[in-house]
Amino acid sequence: MSDDREAALDAMDRLLEEFEDDDAVAYAEVGGVYQEKTDLVVTGDGPRNRTAFTETGVWLRVFANGAADYRYTTSLDDESLRDVADRAIRSGEVLAQSEPGRFDAYTRHRATHGGWAETGLDTVDVDDVVDAIDAGLAHTDGLALERRWVDYTDAHIEEAMGTTTGSVVQTTLDRAQLAFSLTPVDGPKVRRHAGSTAGAAFLKTIPDRIAAAADDLERLVDADRASVDADGSLVSGESTVALSPRAAGQLFHLVAHALEADARYMGLSPYAVGDEIGPPALRIDDTVRAGSWAARAYDAEVRPTTPVTLVADGTVRRLLHNTTAAADHETEPAGHSVPSLGFTEPPRIHARHLEVAPGDADATTLRDGADVYVERFGTPWLRDEFERVQRAGVFPASVLYAKDIDEMTTDRPDRGTASFPIAEGYRLVDGTPAGRLETLALEYDPSVLASLSHIGVTRETVTGVCEKHKSRLPFAVTAPGVRLSAPLSASR
Repeated sequence: MSDDREAALDAMDRLLEEFEDDDAVAYAEVGGVYQEKTDLVVTGDGPRNRTAFTETGVWLRVFANGAADYRYTTSLDDESLRDVADRAIRSGEVLAQSEPGRFDAYTRHRATHGGWAETGLDTVDVDDVVDAIDAGLAHTDGLALERRWVDYTDAHIEEAMGTTTGSVVQTTLDRAQLAFSLTPVDGPKVRRHAGSTAGAAFLKTIPDRIAAAADDLERLVDADRASVDADGSLVSGESTVALSPRAAGQLFHLVAHALEADARYMGLSPYAVGDEIGPPALRIDDTVRAGSWAARAYDAEVRPTTPVTLVADGTVRRLLHNTTAAADHETEPAGHSVPSLGFTEPPRIHARHLEVAPGDADATTLRDGADVYVERFGTPWLRDEFERVQRAGVFPASVLYAKDIDEMTTDRPDRGTASFPIAEGYRLVDGTPAGRLETLALEYDPSVLASLSHIGVTRETVTGVCEKHKSRLPFAVTAPGVRLSAPLSASR
């Protein structure tokens, strides 16, 4: 074992020993992390910002004085570790949380998980990544582009996690992502994200992913702009909209935010367990798919990640919990304390890999009678100002503090509503694309799910990075295309 790996393990052990001996600490989780990382940017002029490096650090979440605090440091000497531990303990007093945080003092997990990759990213040379990206960009050579931009990052992560109640888990994770954009001379920009924990096998998929995006861009550029009404809308009142699997996945990702227990605590969720939110055919599970961009065997609370059903028969069956929220709701946690990418910010309650069950409608049926077809949305804009501020702002690592926040606020009729700008979409005439759409948005509120009239038979997976309270979290959604009714308006 290398000196860096040993340093991470030693730091974890030292912190656990100190927390176990400190009467101010009720419970603590500590992780020692060794990472081999690659950052790479490739443009039309070739590779740039090409770096490969290692990082060793330790993260800790400490329950003290009724609240939890999270810290991450790459300084592993004794003085630095003692300082970061002291600051974590003191923060509980400053937080002044009205309801004490909860933790599992009895369940013990001891395991080793070798990851989802057959061949790890630590065996991959940066030149191999450049070659894969260049092979993909070759498919764009015939397009009139202003800019080609590809951002690739990966990390081979070896992590040991322990708790003051005796859990010890060792995991390996090979996580890579590709975020790229193609900007045409005339037409909208096409953006794509692809992520995986399948290790080196991900590289083989890069050329086809870029080629598929180039095909999508060519169709958009070739399509004339669709005519719209003076106010920017296509039709007055409700429009019938067909969503591709990619666009549907983006919409269901937003829906999952309303199923996070802390969102419910803060009064941000329009849903409660038992609410009927969609047609009987609607089923949403949160799963742990091997090799998925968002897959982990254990979460940040050293709990095994297990599949759960969130929505069945169109009805909310449960929320997304961490250990604290699960105890508060008298249910079992399923590993939803998702670590932030890079470990620099606290873990958050979040979905991992959403699976939306397919229906029986083919692509022709979904588009037949629809006014609009959406291939991809841009970033949704949350209408409720409080919700925007809270999701974008810093939040403690103690979930029950959300209840204190809710007590300071008033009713918010716009909670759970959003404007989805249409980034890639077409007007439809008799089910056939009749010009691309620009500057339009789909106006979403919770009642839109009840308007689902068709669910597609073909599913695709969309991946990305979601920010919640400054924590950057991986997400993945496998969804079918759908048809629904919603207002369209001029985008912001």
